[in-house]
Amino acid sequence: MSLPSSVGLPQEMMLGHLDYSLPPDAKSMSVKILPSNLSQVQTTITPSLTASVVQPDFSFPSTNIIFDLPCGSSPSSFCDNRFTTLNFQLNVTTTVAGTGATTFGSAYLRSGAYSFFDRMYITSQNGQIIEDITEFGLVNDLLVSLQMNNAVRHGVATQYGFDSPTGSVILGSQGHSMPSLSVTNSATANTETHSYSIPIPSGVLGALADKMLNIGRTSKLQLVLQTSAVLPFTLVNGGTAWTIAPTLQVTLSNFSVQMEYIDIGINALQLLDQTLVDGKSYIHGTTYRTSSATLPSTTGTTSLLAGIRASSVKSLFVRFAQGGTASLANSTNGKYDSVNPNINNINFSVGGVKYPQAPVNPLLAPSQSFRETQMAIGSFNNAQFQSCIPPAQYCKLSAGGSSSSSVLGATQDNNWTVATVPTQLANFFFGENVEVCARRGLLSGLNATSAPIFVEMSIGTAPTNSHNVYVHAMIDQVLIHDVRSGDIQVRV
Repeated sequence: MSLPSSVGLPQEMMLGHLDYSLPPDAKSMSVKILPSNLSQVQTTITPSLTASVVQPDFSFPSTNIIFDLPCGSSPSSFCDNRFTTLNFQLNVTTTVAGTGATTFGSAYLRSGAYSFFDRMYITSQNGQIIEDITEFGLVNDLLVSLQMNNAVRHGVATQYGFDSPTGSVILGSQGHSMPSLSVTNSATANTETHSYSIPIPSGVLGALADKMLNIGRTSKLQLVLQTSAVLPFTLVNGGTAWTIAPTLQVTLSNFSVQMEYIDIGINALQLLDQTLVDGKSYIHGTTYRTSSATLPSTTGTTSLLAGIRASSVKSLFVRFAQGGTASLANSTNGKYDSVNPNINNINFSVGGVKYPQAPVNPLLAPSQSFRETQMAIGSFNNAQFQSCIPPAQYCKLSAGGSSSSSVLGATQDNNWTVATVPTQLANFFFGENVEVCARRGLLSGLNATSAPIFVEMSIGTAPTNSHNVYVHAMIDQVLIHDVRSGDIQVRV
């Protein structure tokens, strides 16, 4: 029996053909865009005096940083979305020296440089928001944790603001330390500077889009980043109390967006226009939506509604940030610590259909919940596993749970522990791939425009604190660009 396959040669043997060549008048340029509305974001904080206490969250100005992107200069110019990068700088200055104690016990940036931002959105020439990623820092924290292995994470630590300890051991998914606070004497005035250069995940201007935007044929695009209302620092006082606490000035400055533009020339543009139908170009990409809810301190079966609507939901993720007073027993790293609130069964429900069909028991089988989460990010085989989450960070229980022991051996896996630490984030996530067909394709996910999405769980032991529950949805989006008027519409 013959197979239905045509006879041919592999690409490597097609010696009579070469890859495409760009037109001779094509050129590229690197574009650096500065904010149009401000030059820095600044705040001043003063920690409490008590020894060995985890500092509560400090407030930070929630400010929009607006970048007006160059548009309309040449109709044949395109944005190469692979290179879109945000650059900025952090300065921490001790403006008033403390007395009594000499240093903080621990001082860390939470997760990485993206934790300074809670929202990223893009507006088109008519003022319409064509992409809006809320909880921008949490989304990036999830992506980095599930898509970067430890070797890659260690290699890009300078760029992303990750912790990169000396020696062969990488502590885990935490931001860098601040030696001027935790090592150098904080009783003297000093300044510490860190610079960051992070890719912008975007289905319009970033690597989440599968085609380049013809940015020369629209009159206005704005990229807006909103800073977090909470300063993403984890500070733990040392063993000696402050008599007078130091005053710290925190400044974000030197903002810029780096982009790569390609001008293909007017002749190539005319050839391209002949392929367009009714003067419209289409770009398919993915983006993220986030909703939040509150999980009370309770036991039994609980169902939380995720207010997310989209025509193609590819994957769903949920994370749990426990409330209560900041402490090692509760949460050290604010909402960037994601813990298991003693769940022994969990699944998503979309329009009444359960995903997965058989709920997963994370307490007894964290290997299964982790595997579901890996598949949700697109890791379907050994070659695609890229996570940097070790068991000690994934298997973290909320206060009220119990660390594994021989007594609990029949009901929970041996890896589970309670309590968080400033040097590592707790990284318990549960994700589920809900694509109809997990292959490259347009609108391959579940249609949830009218089907409500719920997180359903069963809790065996009531956690001590309530939790903020964040649900992230990876969704498809299609941009429709009218190249004649410059108008850009989005369909999700």
